[in-house]
Amino acid sequence: MTSIVAAVSAEARPRISAILRGWELRFVDSGSELVKALADRAWDMMILEVHFNRHAAAAALKCALSGNASFPVVCVRHAPFANRGHAALDALRMTLGAVGAHAFVDLLEYAEDEAGNVAARALLEGLLPMTA
Repeated sequence: MTSIVAAVSAEARPRISAILRGWELRFVDSGSELVKALADRAWDMMILEVHFNRHAAAAALKCALSGNASFPVVCVRHAPFANRGHAALDALRMTLGAVGAHAFVDLLEYAEDEAGNVAARALLEGLLPMTA
């Protein structure tokens, strides 16, 4: 079974759960919980929401990557930014790439219905290693 550790806001959890239905999913509430979860076992993927505690997420991401993590790290956006515009989103994508995130998935680009969830899941499945 595919196992995912997710550091996402309480508001994003129902959507993430719907997209990843049938996969083992562990939500964490803080950067320290994420670091502990990463130390506790092997995961197939880590998901970080951009609205999650930014500093805690960055520290956890550095921790995961310093341990030569072999799983994809995916950053997701579930809620609109306060500042609108493609420039802000492009800057975020570049920053995430610079710190080692493998992908950025903007869930706002997918309808919050069965078809949108299937499309988002397919994208995430495509990021998994072939052995997951």
